[in-house]
Amino acid sequence: MTMREQNPIRIVVVGAGVAGCLIVQGLHKHPGVEIFCIEKGPEVHSLTGTALNIGPNALKILKQVNPVMAATLLAKEISLPWLSWKAGLTDGTLLMDLSFQQVADNPGMRIRWSELYNQLRSPIAEKILYNTTITSMGYADFPDRGLLKLDVENQHTGECQTFDGIDLIVGSDGCNSQVRSTFFSRHSQPSHLGVCIYRLIAPNRADNPIDDYQQWFHNGCRLLTYAIPGNEIYITGTFPLDSSLIISDKYKQPHTLQQLYKPERGYSELCQFLVDSICDRIDIIHWARMQELPPVFGDDRGHVICVGDSSHAMIPTLGQGATQAIEDGCFFVALFHHFLNEAKTNKSRVNIPNFLKAIEAKRRSRIEFVQQFSREASDSLLAGSNPIPELKAKTQAPFLEKLAKMYRDTPKVLNESATLYLN
Repeated sequence: MTMREQNPIRIVVVGAGVAGCLIVQGLHKHPGVEIFCIEKGPEVHSLTGTALNIGPNALKILKQVNPVMAATLLAKEISLPWLSWKAGLTDGTLLMDLSFQQVADNPGMRIRWSELYNQLRSPIAEKILYNTTITSMGYADFPDRGLLKLDVENQHTGECQTFDGIDLIVGSDGCNSQVRSTFFSRHSQPSHLGVCIYRLIAPNRADNPIDDYQQWFHNGCRLLTYAIPGNEIYITGTFPLDSSLIISDKYKQPHTLQQLYKPERGYSELCQFLVDSICDRIDIIHWARMQELPPVFGDDRGHVICVGDSSHAMIPTLGQGATQAIEDGCFFVALFHHFLNEAKTNKSRVNIPNFLKAIEAKRRSRIEFVQQFSREASDSLLAGSNPIPELKAKTQAPFLEKLAKMYRDTPKVLNESATLYLN
C-alpha cells in the first residue's frame, strides 16, 4: 500500500449549512477521514430570526442515520411536531384540513433557524472555521497529496492559510454558493417564480389561536403561520411580483400589506391578527424572492460536489429546502461509510469520482421530482390564481399520492455503520 493510500481521505466542507453540518458530524470521528468546515459567516446565522418547518421525510432518514441528533431536535423545548396542514381563505373559509397520518410515516417538525443551527453546529464546533472566506480554490494536481487546494482568510485577524492535499470539496454554502459558481458556473443562474416571500417571528396571543401549520389565501397572496417553542409564531407572507421581480418599497408599508390579503367579506379574526402582527414588525422582516436552481451534483473531474441549496435550491412552498438538505447529508454519510467499508475490505482507497456518481445516481430523480412538485404546489401563489379550486385539488388523490411519495419514499440507507461514529 502506498503512502497516499495510507493517508486519510481529506474533505473540506464549504459552508456550515444543514447538509454540511450533518456530513461533518457523520464523518469527523472516522479514522479514515480528515474533515473540517469553512464558514464565512459568524456562529449566528443570518436567518436565525426566523423559523422553518422540516418535513416528515427528513426526520425519517435522520432517525436512521443520526438517531442522536434526531432525538435532540425532537425534544419539546427545541421543536414542536408538524402534524397537519390546514388551508383556506383569509375570510376564515377552511378548504383543506390534512392530517399527516394520511400521507406520512411520522410527523414533521417546527423549529427556529437559530435552534436548528445551534444543535447542528455544537457537536462539531472544533471542526468549523467561522468568519473565514475562501480567496481561491481549485484543482492543484498533486497526485501524491490530493487533487484540490484552497486559500482562506480570517475576516477578523486577516490571517491567511492554504489547505492542500484535498480529496473532496463539498459545497454546502447556500443558493449563492461560491463552490457552485467556481466549479459549475454554467449552471449558476436561478429561475424565479415571480413571488415575493417575507418572514418574521411574533408573539402568539395569550389564548394561543395558532398552533400547527396553516395557510390563508386571498387571490395570489398568502399568509402562512405556525407556532414554535416559546409561545411565539412564525409568519411568512407572499405576494406576486411583476416581470421586473423588484420588491419595491411600496410593498413594505403597513397600509399596502393590510390591503394585500383583505377579502371582500373582511378578515377572519385570526388573519387580522396575522396582518396586524406583520405590520407592527416591518423593521424586522426578512424579504426575498422565491427561486430555484437546476440540480448539480459532482463536477466533471469528480472531486467536488454540491449539497442542499448549493445543489438544488427549490421553491419553498412544500417546506423541502432544509428537508432535502437533511436527506442529502444523511444519505451522503451512509453512502460514504459504505464506500469506506468496501475500500477497507479491498485494501484500497475510496474512489471519490465513483462515490460522486453513486450520489447522483441515487439522488437526481428524487430531487427533480421534489423540485417539480414544489413548483406545481405553488399555483395558488401566482398572479391570477384562484385558490378555491386550487386548494380543493390538494385534497384529491393525485396531489395526496405525490405528497405521500415525497414524505415516505426517502433514500434507502445502505448500512448502519455510519451510526457507529455518531455517538
